[in-house]
Amino acid sequence: MGNRFVRSEAILSLGRPAVCFTDAKGAKHSLTKSLDNLHPAIRRHETLDQLAACYGMDAAKVAQTARDQLTPPSPVTRTQAVGDYNQGVLLGCDAFGKTLRPSAQPICEPPFYSARLWPKVHHTCGGVAIDDNAAVLDLDGQRIPRLYAAGEIVGGVHGADRLGSCATTECLLFGRIAGSAASRETRLIEVDDEEEGY
Repeated sequence: MGNRFVRSEAILSLGRPAVCFTDAKGAKHSLTKSLDNLHPAIRRHETLDQLAACYGMDAAKVAQTARDQLTPPSPVTRTQAVGDYNQGVLLGCDAFGKTLRPSAQPICEPPFYSARLWPKVHHTCGGVAIDDNAAVLDLDGQRIPRLYAAGEIVGGVHGADRLGSCATTECLLFGRIAGSAASRETRLIEVDDEEEGY
């Protein structure tokens, strides 16, 4: 369903969290042994009516979304709803024309598992500039003495955008570099102070 920006904007335009859900077959593909262990972030429902009630949704519309239909959507109704996922599974594409994986399965086997979706800022790309030793640079690109930075306060480490799954690595790597450089600089300052009689 489009890129992350499109999905985020669609959810934000609702003015409330969206809800995603799967059934028992889909839950078997979870990265954890059991989705039941992730309550309350992931909730279990024995029926679609229970799922709808949990989130204050219209049970008939939830059931409509999950019901099998064999008729392709007309261009007029194509934009009226996310569409019937199960219908898309049968047709091989969703109501928006996106091709579904051949392994896609209809949602029909209880229990059902759900989670709220809400976009959030999980990484900032802007921040102070640093050099290879994690020393902070001023606006002229010159090192600011004894000032080091690492993690998300630093900008431009990845270029114009960031690589996914790299935030922790960036924090740890540049944190170690900054710590090592600050330690070396502290030892040099102590040597200078001793030579000057402080």
